[in-house]
This record gives sequence, structure tokens and C-alpha cells, in this order.
Amino acid sequence: MKNHDLIDRYFENSLSPKEQKLFNDLLQNNSEFMTEFQFQKDLKKIIAVKQQEDLKSTLIEIENRSQKNSRFMLIPKKWMIAASFLILTSLGIWGIQSKYFPSNKAIYANYFEPSRNIVQPIVRGENLNTIEYRAFVAYEAQNYHKAINLFNSVKNPDQVYIDFYKGICFLAINKPEESIDLLKSVAETNDLNNKHKGFNKKAQWYLSLAYVKINDDQNAIKELTEIINDPAENIRKDAANEILEFLE
Repeated sequence: MKNHDLIDRYFENSLSPKEQKLFNDLLQNNSEFMTEFQFQKDLKKIIAVKQQEDLKSTLIEIENRSQKNSRFMLIPKKWMIAASFLILTSLGIWGIQSKYFPSNKAIYANYFEPSRNIVQPIVRGENLNTIEYRAFVAYEAQNYHKAINLFNSVKNPDQVYIDFYKGICFLAINKPEESIDLLKSVAETNDLNNKHKGFNKKAQWYLSLAYVKINDDQNAIKELTEIINDPAENIRKDAANEILEFLE
């Protein structure tokens, strides 16, 4: 039986006792088999994450439709944001001030979401042997420590998108200080070709969140203000305004 067949049967929970023994032996003693197994495991995780995202999108769509006919539509948006923070922190003991002015930690938790991989689509049958491809598999599987190690090993003279996704990884593992230099470098890059277009704008958004995370309000406000005043920025402008209202 080929290795990939053995791995497929493992995930299908259909291994015979003899095959299970073979699987365990290979996993312990065969580094190539272990690497392939981990890769397939990451792919499974990616699929599960995408399914969760689809469900989340469906629920949001249902909520939006219901709000169109709701008398609660007229509640100011800022009140709704504050309410979301109250729900997010309902298990803690908060004072009066924290209820109306959420902490930087709560703001960051509410707005941070890892950027979608738009560089290296994860498609079965692609060249699985490249380090960059495996780095993005680890990234989409939310295995951020592994992704960082692989991104560090990519032999690519053009570091714009590598630095961007590596910066996101550091944010995801709660190391905002390490992400700041990477994201700042990308945000300040102006000469971007079509493949890298827009990464500087995205990097500025995550850079502002990194500053929020480390309680550097001054730099966070600076980056958020630039996002708001950028005539070419549409996607993150509303969110930047919302955060700015809490920081100022």
C-alpha cells in the first residue's frame, strides 16, 4: 500500500490492525512519511477553517437580513460596538470605565483577523515540494510557528509578501513587537508590481493593530488617521474610524 493511501485510510478511520501498526511504525521511523502526514493534516485543518468561515458568512448574512426589518436598526453603531465588547468581556469583572472605554487588548481582539492568503492558493496537485507552498499551507492551517520557520527559509529576493505574512504570523502568536518592523517595512513600500499591489495598505492596517496591542496609542492613532484620510482606502476606513473613537 502506498503511503498516501495509508494516510487517507487513517483519516477515514478505516485502518486494519495490521495497517495501523504499519502506519505507527512509519510515523515513528520514516521522516518523509511523517512530513507527508503532517502536510495532509494541515490541509484537513484548512478545509475545516474554510467551512467555519462559510458558516460565519451565512450567519452574518442572516443577521443582516433580520436587521433590515428590526426596530433596533436605529441604535447608533458605536453603541453596538460597545455592546460587542461587553459580551466579549462578560466573564471578567469590569469597572464602569472599562464598560464604556474598552481596553486596547479588547479592541485588538475584536478587530484582529489574519489576512487571507492571496499569493499561493492551496490546491492539491500543485508542486508540494516548494518551501513557499508549504509555508502557506502551515499559514492557512494556523500553524503559525511552523509558517514563520518556513517563511524564513524561502529563497526569494522579493520579500514584500513574505514579510507581510510573516508579520501576521507574529501577531497571531502574540508577538506584536516582532511584527512591527516587518509590517512597517511593507507599509512604507511604494514601488509595488501587480502581484504585490495593495500589500502596503494591508500592512498599515495590521501595523495599527500591532500598536494597539502594545498600548502605543500615539502611533496607532497616526496609522489609523492615515488610513482614514487615504482617498484610495475603502475597506478598512470604517473600522479605523471605530477604533479611533475609542483611542482618542
